[in-house]
Amino acid sequence: MDSRSVSKVLVCGSLAIDHILGYKGSFADYQKKYQVQSLNISLQLTDYHTCFGGCGMNITYGLALLGIDCLPLSAAGLDFESGYRQHLEKLGIDCQYIAVDPAFEHSAHCTLISDPRGNQITGFYSGAATSPARLLPSEIAEIDAITLALLAPEDADIMLRQARDLNKLAIPIIFDPGQGIAEFSREAIVELLTLSQLVMVNSHEYDILLTNAQLTHEEIVAMMDLVIVTRGESPVDLYQKANHEQVPAVSIDEIIDPTGCGDAFRAGFVCGMAESMSFRNSAELGCLMAAENLLSPDPQRYVINRERLLQKRRAHYGELG
Repeated sequence: MDSRSVSKVLVCGSLAIDHILGYKGSFADYQKKYQVQSLNISLQLTDYHTCFGGCGMNITYGLALLGIDCLPLSAAGLDFESGYRQHLEKLGIDCQYIAVDPAFEHSAHCTLISDPRGNQITGFYSGAATSPARLLPSEIAEIDAITLALLAPEDADIMLRQARDLNKLAIPIIFDPGQGIAEFSREAIVELLTLSQLVMVNSHEYDILLTNAQLTHEEIVAMMDLVIVTRGESPVDLYQKANHEQVPAVSIDEIIDPTGCGDAFRAGFVCGMAESMSFRNSAELGCLMAAENLLSPDPQRYVINRERLLQKRRAHYGELG
């Protein structure tokens, strides 16, 4: 798989209402001061608000800002009609394949507690994400136009159904398991890797993936066209069978909130692919998008467009290489 064949992107992933809370201290300092036993901790929180989220929709939001032709495939509860649909449609996002299941009052809900260093404690309630009303990729009318599918984090069973279906359609897949990888069996991870061309994870998720899959780093790299590992403020690693590159992250003075920065990275990376850029240059766009998100209190509130992002890439990283 290369970067010269991306035109219309299918984003399979969760739609959620996020509950974002702030902790002014440091999780690391808390661990040093108090012995954490069985995750029994008590935090005094200072900030709280709700916003539109879900990995699939965060990625879709970023792609829409960048003018990438994308189509979300997801499921929602009745609360989707209380502002979320209007928010997406205002951005020109096609919501016809977001199945609203009246059997579920709530869409997925995610609670996130963040410290000023960008660390998070996350809890996820799947809600309508498991609804049987959700379609398979092969059941959507526009499937013949899809040139890339991004499997954003969801339950293993959902991701497997979608990956198997996409594989039959010969549509390339970016596998993005997210923090849920901790609950995936070895068999599920190995099959999802086998069905995908790219895998995109952060360093913590990658450690869990290696452990749960019972595979070595070298074995996973040999299976994939590209393995992308983001590492917060440290450089992003791009691993290919005969090549390893590092892309410096974008430094910012103050993190407003880290929620969704990985999703923003994915949108920027796919934009680079749509621009027929190299994987390295695509990752540079991803880093810039992540920085934009880190400066926003919500994962779907930052504002940028394709032209400005490309200008930022040139100013920060130099000419294409």
